[in-house]
Amino acid sequence: MTETLDTVRTVLIEALDLPQRPEDLQEDTELFGSLPELDSLGVLQLVSAIEERFDITIADDEFGAELFETLGSLTAFVESKLAAA
Repeated sequence: MTETLDTVRTVLIEALDLPQRPEDLQEDTELFGSLPELDSLGVLQLVSAIEERFDITIADDEFGAELFETLGSLTAFVESKLAAA
């Protein structure tokens, strides 16, 4: 999970133009509701960036608050999509 976690961190920081450094974001870092940059538009930007970086597609019915709850939940979701590909 470390490599995927590192990449998801980078995508998150780049897509939302966050001031945090990658090492500031841990698996239990709360995202939606805690990062002001992760509003409805931010979610769309982040999903687009993740789809592009990992060459995956995230279906509309896969969107949910639990997906963006923590960095760990988002990373686990990306890993599950990669494993299914």
